[in-house]
Amino acid sequence: GPISDEETSYYVRLQYNGEILPFYTKVDGIQNTPAREKDSPLTRSFIAGSGAFGYKMDDIRVDVEGLYSRLAKDTAVIGASEKDLADSLTAFSGLVNVYYDIAIEDMPVTPYVGIGVGAAYISNLSNIADVKDQKRFGFAYQAKAGVSYDVTPEIKLFAGARYFG
Repeated sequence: GPISDEETSYYVRLQYNGEILPFYTKVDGIQNTPAREKDSPLTRSFIAGSGAFGYKMDDIRVDVEGLYSRLAKDTAVIGASEKDLADSLTAFSGLVNVYYDIAIEDMPVTPYVGIGVGAAYISNLSNIADVKDQKRFGFAYQAKAGVSYDVTPEIKLFAGARYFG
């Protein structure tokens, strides 16, 4: 949460980004087994987190965020032809985010929306040792929405959802 309760301040944010709900995670080029085309080829990630350093100006926040995520392949969903796909996929991402806090006077809860853009470094796409495309950079973006709760004037607890691409 913010370092101070003034209208403008620097802040540090730490968050756990594990997936709780079984949303679809898409990776271009992976073929699912027949009748499982709409299922996610990668399992939910419980190993994910991020940290950010930012600046708050009234109802606007801007931060630089670093994220880590690891997804495992779902062998029940991925087709047999995908045997060369690595057992997991790891992503390190860096984004610049902008948030709008929807202030509600005299309430400890503040809804927010945000967007971010940056880059992601993805590794371990293939089990084949001679494949040169084991690691690569890509464009990353996200949209976020949620609420923050004022635990103290200096500490906020956030709960929200995001779409990351």
